[in-house]
Amino acid sequence: MKKLTKKVKKEIKEYIENNQPKMDWNSADFDKSTVEEILEKGMNDFIDDLWEYNIEYSCDMENYLIQEIQKEWEGYDQDEIAEFSLEHISIDMNKKNLLSNLPDVVCLAKVYSNYDCANSFDKLEPESYLGEVYKRVKSGVKKDDYMWEFYNGAYGGSLFCFIFRTDIENALELKENIKTGNTIHIPKGTQFGFFSSFSGSGSVFEKRTYRDMVLPLHGETEYDSIGITPDITQSYSMNDVYGSTGFVDDGNISIK
Repeated sequence: MKKLTKKVKKEIKEYIENNQPKMDWNSADFDKSTVEEILEKGMNDFIDDLWEYNIEYSCDMENYLIQEIQKEWEGYDQDEIAEFSLEHISIDMNKKNLLSNLPDVVCLAKVYSNYDCANSFDKLEPESYLGEVYKRVKSGVKKDDYMWEFYNGAYGGSLFCFIFRTDIENALELKENIKTGNTIHIPKGTQFGFFSSFSGSGSVFEKRTYRDMVLPLHGETEYDSIGITPDITQSYSMNDVYGSTGFVDDGNISIK
């Protein structure tokens, strides 16, 4: 068997670069727990774990490529080809394909207050959850729409929230940015209403903001804040309560 020359090594390396093994994902590979795991760990750690789970399959792909290379250069030392090839084979986890097979995430931008929450018997009074929160969101929420949502719901302690659908990468970015951000940007047409993940109840979320809004993430007290919560992580999710989240629009909420 001939030893590999510089010329042959270059040829093999180019062959590998043009034929790097790539993972091929489909939606059957993932379920609800996958999205929860990504939201908990972050995408990078999830990919690392995914690599570990699929290491046997990865080895099979490496071995298949090595066998193809050995056939292509059958007159050369087969062990040397295998050793050289392993130095240059890099399994592509195909993140873009993976993301395309993950479902979007429904998120709630919940408005917290020092007045705790709203209950079905509450009124729009200054010193109350309803009154304090409306004062903060009235720049893009009409009072009639705000109260219409409140009256068209069932509650056991609810929070006002904006709801939107987004992809997993943006959900992770919002989760990270909210730690250091100062404002939340809510575009015109964003759905809003009242929801309680504790009691599993809420309003109909038919009303929408009438213009773009920029709201501070933090108010006068430590409780006056806005937080982003993926629906899938709630005690009672919107999917549990309404039977589906198909009614939730795509959204472009951002944090600065």
